[in-house]
Amino acid sequence: MSKFSKLAFLFAGISLVCMSITRYLLGEWVNFCWVALCLAIFFVVIGLIKDRVFFKEFFTMKTTKEGMSMGVLILLMVALLAVVNYLGVKHYWTFDFSNAQTNTLAEQSIQLVKNLDSELKVYFFYKKGTEGNEENRRQFRELIKKYQDINPKIQLEFVEVNERPDIAKDFGVDKGSGSAFVVYKGRRNLLQKIDEQEFTSSLVKVTRDKNKTIYFTVGHGEQSLEEAKEGLGLNALKLMLERNRYTVKPLPLIQDPKVPEDADVIVIAGPVQNFLDHEIAALEEYLKRGGSLFIALESQNSANLEKLVKKMGITPQNDYVFNIVDTVMGQGVNQGPVMGAVFSPMNQITKGFGQSEVTLFRHPQSLKKQDLPGMSVDELVRTNPKSMSFRSLSMKEDGNLGSFALVDEVTGKWDSDPKAKDFAAVVAGDVDFMTNQMLYQNLNRDLVLNSIAALAKEENLISISPKEPQATQLLLTETKFAVFLFAFIIPLPIILLGIGTGLYFRRRNA
Repeated sequence: MSKFSKLAFLFAGISLVCMSITRYLLGEWVNFCWVALCLAIFFVVIGLIKDRVFFKEFFTMKTTKEGMSMGVLILLMVALLAVVNYLGVKHYWTFDFSNAQTNTLAEQSIQLVKNLDSELKVYFFYKKGTEGNEENRRQFRELIKKYQDINPKIQLEFVEVNERPDIAKDFGVDKGSGSAFVVYKGRRNLLQKIDEQEFTSSLVKVTRDKNKTIYFTVGHGEQSLEEAKEGLGLNALKLMLERNRYTVKPLPLIQDPKVPEDADVIVIAGPVQNFLDHEIAALEEYLKRGGSLFIALESQNSANLEKLVKKMGITPQNDYVFNIVDTVMGQGVNQGPVMGAVFSPMNQITKGFGQSEVTLFRHPQSLKKQDLPGMSVDELVRTNPKSMSFRSLSMKEDGNLGSFALVDEVTGKWDSDPKAKDFAAVVAGDVDFMTNQMLYQNLNRDLVLNSIAALAKEENLISISPKEPQATQLLLTETKFAVFLFAFIIPLPIILLGIGTGLYFRRRNA
């Protein structure tokens, strides 16, 4: 090849490098890029024309033809591997061999994801350097991948709070603890935990066309929904419900004894002043037409609601329940939070609760159920058998030992009227477990949210039970262990050592 052609190819290469650098620095294609590209083509053509005889002889040589044939085979193999990898990424199957199927989504989650008709965005906010964020990001990526395998319309984006302050401000994120949001058709929902149950519940909420409306009664000294600073307020509960796309409204029955038509659930949270008869009648009429009611009572003060709940087959005992604890001095009464540790295993509200988990209450009263025609009472939460109830906080009188129901669910037809629609109600012997101070302790949040979801007829929000990995135990009897030891553990290394030694001496003497 002549020096002229070498210089021409060198200038062509320089032109291509200049074009690439300009395109990279400016971030867009400009006229200079066209000039550099044309110069590169011009120098290549000039070089080929100048040494056309050399290139003709080069491409007709036998070694060149063989090399080109090998090059074509290599290119075909690379192309085949690229196609196989592309198809492998787009179309693949996964198999879950775990006993608890921990790596497989529930059928409800699969059907919900398949029905998405628009793009669903998932944002994960984090701060670089925050402890635990990398592990949270890894877990979250693995979780979302299961959903993306079913529907590619799900898009995941990790947002560093300091690098994208505009997006962080829009979502109200100012911490790097790993906040995540689901966005679908302009509707948002904050993820509270990283698991399938929470993510699928968020999908249900953002794909819901209409918000459910939750009414809280006012005018009887109920805990305040606007109180955020005091521990006994319910502002944390209100914010949690609103983040879960519930509309929260006050209900002054004492002024207008009529339940609005859009009421999906009515909550009575710790009243201390009596409900009037016309208010009780309005609530009964609401239940008669298939309403849903959540009642949380104060101990020693049923606010005239015992008439209502007794018609449901529940009798408040107007006592105080405490747990018994073992100390170095013997057994004693724990005057701190009361643990509800026994849950209804079949009820949709509590069937996902673990055996070692608890709900916490503050001075709850026990509830006693009775069988009434047309009513079904399920004791959702009970204390363990090591509990006692007293008539007063002084505990001077003898207490009753046993397991006590703290939260009940009632379903049926009001007054056994065949024309009435099926109603649902949840009655709790305490209101403090819903307050700012205790809402996010242990399973309190899950108990409240699951109860509201069940009463609002959104069972798909709570029907997914968390899957826990199951350990596989290998139990060997003495006979089996002896067989394993003398049949594998001892002879296998000896056999391998003998084979290796034999091969060594055979090769050495060859």
